[in-house]
Amino acid sequence: MKGDNNIIDIKDRKILYELDKNARISYAQIGKRVGLTTEVVHYRVKKLEEKEIIKQYQTSVNYTKLGLIHFKICLKYNGISLETEEELYSKLKKIPKIVWIAKCRGEWDCILSCNANNLEELDLIKDEVINLAHRYIKEKSISISSNIWSFPRNYLINKKEKTDFKISKEQPKIDNLDLKLLRILSKDARKPVVEIVKELNSTVKIVTTRIKKLLKSGVINNFRLVIDYEKLNIPFYKTFFYIKNPDEQRLKQLLAKLNINSNVIHNLKVIGEWDLEPEFEFENEEGFQKTIQNLMNEFSDVIQRIAAINIVKEYKYTFFYK
Repeated sequence: MKGDNNIIDIKDRKILYELDKNARISYAQIGKRVGLTTEVVHYRVKKLEEKEIIKQYQTSVNYTKLGLIHFKICLKYNGISLETEEELYSKLKKIPKIVWIAKCRGEWDCILSCNANNLEELDLIKDEVINLAHRYIKEKSISISSNIWSFPRNYLINKKEKTDFKISKEQPKIDNLDLKLLRILSKDARKPVVEIVKELNSTVKIVTTRIKKLLKSGVINNFRLVIDYEKLNIPFYKTFFYIKNPDEQRLKQLLAKLNINSNVIHNLKVIGEWDLEPEFEFENEEGFQKTIQNLMNEFSDVIQRIAAINIVKEYKYTFFYK
């Protein structure tokens, strides 16, 4: 990995990969897969946490399965100082239904991910954001997610195998216990079951069964990592695909191509100015540009254009609020 030779080695990369694929995996299981003892794995993970290479253990939730409207507000600024920008993010962080705040470089300067129970609430959240930032906004746009996929960081270990993905419209039944469990896991996806049991005043069997149900139904996509991109020198690109020909078969082929790409960590199908929001992590810009060009060449009959931004800094990543 470019620029990180003195920070992590191949064993660390394998550990990061296993935790990103399933953040709830035990140290013993990781050890068997990467060829280390449980104690050594534990030591290495703690070091990665201390260096803040691992920033958080994230529960990736498919909001559409919860009946939530998951939407993004993209902002382009018109003259804002760094100090004022930081003050703005501090205020935006206090809005509970904003679950992700990212500073960007490219077509947009800031992206906010939000959850709403209905369109009326969406409008209220949008107005609250615009009210706080209206003096600095040059342009704004909103996209509403219709489907969300999340994938492991296969590129960490140069894994080329295909990742399965599903397009499912099934709406699972969710009760208050499920929601409480999701809130707990959203704060720490690696929280031990025994601690969750105490917090919920439940049993090990009920908690483990509920977690399995949430995974099987697709409410939880996976348990993964929030990493420090700057420390690992990994550019994080969010892209916006503008579709000119929504042919069902060709769109399925495009989605399949994106969702088996080892550098795609999330993909969203959206309603808005653009149609897809694939998110890439690459170890160099050349690889990213080559991938985008190949997609444009292969799907020139479908894609009108692809816009890209680079995520510079994340200010909030709650990932779940209801």
